[in-house]
Amino acid sequence: MRQRLIESAMIVFAEKGVGASVIPDVVAAAEVSQGSFYNYFRSNEELLAAVANELSGEMVRLIEPVVGDIADPALRVATAIRCYLNLARGHRLLARFLAAAGLRMTVQYQATFRYLPADLEEGQKQGVFADVPLEIALDLIGGAGIAALDRMARVRTRKAYPDAVTAAMLRMLGMGVAEAERLTAGPLPKLTPAADSLLARAQARADAQAPAAA
Repeated sequence: MRQRLIESAMIVFAEKGVGASVIPDVVAAAEVSQGSFYNYFRSNEELLAAVANELSGEMVRLIEPVVGDIADPALRVATAIRCYLNLARGHRLLARFLAAAGLRMTVQYQATFRYLPADLEEGQKQGVFADVPLEIALDLIGGAGIAALDRMARVRTRKAYPDAVTAAMLRMLGMGVAEAERLTAGPLPKLTPAADSLLARAQARADAQAPAAA
């Protein structure tokens, strides 16, 4: 029941935004009673946290094996962002949810950003990134990332779009054009969520509902 509620909430948040009162919509989508809902969650905020934390954990499990053994902090940052954006591009519902959640997802809940400050700081010490306050560097990445997610949520983007966005982020951080392009040019493994993951279940359900909604 809890999984069904979280799955329904992800779809509703993606459609209506995280600022809306979605509990009645989630109850209807999950086909449960309000009493059953309140056995698991007490508020919109608790529901959003549950969706965001589960998604975040799934994304970490997909991305961490790709970046965990990379020693170069700049390549680690570039690869993590590329993986993140490519995962969102391949799963429109994820892009819609992340764009709707905005900075709340990147700052408050998103475990995929846990190591980013340390990697940026290490890159600054090595002279790879510009020596700007860390919060500004994070704001630049967060703002550009949300704009990219919003675009991918609304329109079909070209395959190279996530890599081009990542290269532009690296340039905003002070990296030269050639180096930014080099760090975003290598192949990435295909990131495939487990069949029983929230992302896979919710995306499949959203895809199944799309023809009826059209």
